[in-house]
Amino acid sequence: MKMKIFTLGLCSLVFLSCSKDKPQNTAVEKSDSVAVHHTDTAASSEKTAATTDKALKTEAALYTLIKESKQSSGAINKADIDQLPESLKAIAALYSGLGGSNCSDGSCELTTALDLGKQGSQAQKDLVKKWFGNDKAAEQLISQDFYQAPNSSSNFSDFSYLTIQQNGDMVSVNYDLMIYSHGQTSHIKGPDQYKINGNTIETLNRNIWKDVK
Repeated sequence: MKMKIFTLGLCSLVFLSCSKDKPQNTAVEKSDSVAVHHTDTAASSEKTAATTDKALKTEAALYTLIKESKQSSGAINKADIDQLPESLKAIAALYSGLGGSNCSDGSCELTTALDLGKQGSQAQKDLVKKWFGNDKAAEQLISQDFYQAPNSSSNFSDFSYLTIQQNGDMVSVNYDLMIYSHGQTSHIKGPDQYKINGNTIETLNRNIWKDVK
């Protein structure tokens, strides 16, 4: 009888010991699961940041529209001009009215290379008006049919070079515009700064026609 009671007591102790150990094991397992979760989240955040940074770098692009040459008027770079998205093409169309590009007989080389026809064509006006709807300089150029004096006149201008660089929604236009007047020359240089806001372009800083806001 004493042996049975001793055996029963021993079994009870073993059972209680197992019951106490089980919750502790569960807590450890839960703790391990949370640690793995946090590690995965951190790795995911690092991956997302790296992907975003790569996307921003990919957006940066430089287009050389007019290359420097030995002539007063730079050389048109049709290969880069053909790669322009519409927003940057609108900026190029604006600058083809702000300065000359070997203009003669109502045509300027930059406007022609943009496939907009003659200077002040309806296509040029529509493109600039679409993207520069509230820009005073754009409005004035449109009203003047983007007129540029021919290189044979006593007063004219020519871009020695012209580039457009885009980084995200920010655009920088760099250039050297030679102004000729009765045998005297002067220069206006960039860069000018713009911001693309959806389907409109905001002028942040412009050295050409800087007094026209």
